Amino acid sequence: MTMGTATPAIRPNYGTRTSTGPAACTDAFLGRYNVEDSMCRINRAATERADAHSLALVRPREVIDLTLTRHPGWSKDEQRKIDAYVNQLDMLNNQDRTPLEAPRFKASYRYRCYEPGCRGHDQGLLDWEFVALQRRLTGLSDEETCRQLRAKFLTMMCNPRHDLAFYVGNQAKRVRVFSVLGVYYPGR
Repeated sequence: MTMGTATPAIRPNYGTRTSTGPAACTDAFLGRYNVEDSMCRINRAATERADAHSLALVRPREVIDLTLTRHPGWSKDEQRKIDAYVNQLDMLNNQDRTPLEAPRFKASYRYRCYEPGCRGHDQGLLDWEFVALQRRLTGLSDEETCRQLRAKFLTMMCNPRHDLAFYVGNQAKRVRVFSVLGVYYPGR
């Protein structure tokens, strides 16, 4: 390959993707993808069909709250998996593995989607950025940590000046339970 030329990359066909309903997107990047306007419809599909989508990008109509609760620590099953990873032999790397620490807080978003009659959704937040921010706030009181988490993940990210969407997903063993995996919040 000569300097200045690029190998063609495989790209999605953006011409086949459209935004849906009242959640039509104003962001150029996000507008290329199928943004769902109804979490209720996604939940129904997961209940009715085994082949329903397990990942989606959902535009909330109204974010009601971000609930923060003390993280209870890892369950026995989670701790077993962490221990197995830490104790796993690696022939190429002799460094000690540090076990994953549970964050101080867990969170869930309460919101309504655009489905007429939506009674609201309460979905846990599994965003790595949420945990990373907690790690940077070590040493602060619980009250101050919660204040800063809410300031970022509710006040700033869910501000009406942003074109907000939630990345949501479920797991094979619990297809009816969707969590917020990340938050997309470009300016309008």
